[in-house]
Amino acid sequence: MSRQLLSRAFRAACAAVLLAAGPAAAGAACGGADLAVTAANPAPAPDGGSTELHPVVANTGDAATTEPFTLSVHLPPGVIGSGTSATGSCRTLPFGHTVACDFPAGLAPGATATADVRISIASGMEPGVLEGTAEADLPGDPTPADNSAAFEITVL
Repeated sequence: MSRQLLSRAFRAACAAVLLAAGPAAAGAACGGADLAVTAANPAPAPDGGSTELHPVVANTGDAATTEPFTLSVHLPPGVIGSGTSATGSCRTLPFGHTVACDFPAGLAPGATATADVRISIASGMEPGVLEGTAEADLPGDPTPADNSAAFEITVL
């Protein structure tokens, strides 16, 4: 069995055993990289207009990421997105409702990675609040509960 696979298996087993003590305890005791996502609500946008979302992934663990990871922004119907990042590469998936940004391995403890997602509101949208999510995917993350964050898009 490869060393990387053993390391992932160890972290997963460690996190499972310590999860009863709470996610923070599991991440601290098991070590390794641990991603946490935040996504503040973007500025309100008018019908047919646009706004920007800036989701952030922080490595709250005690080691750098050893594998690439993906930050995905899932948008509700009626809006489409496109993204960029200074440290990753972003692409819009078919139908425009998901923007996925890939980041290389090596995000240091305490460091962050950010995506800039432009959200375009379809013409004819009723005023209201739409919900979306931003989530990070890192294999072997010891506390996946903090890997996603909800956000709201206010249509004026």
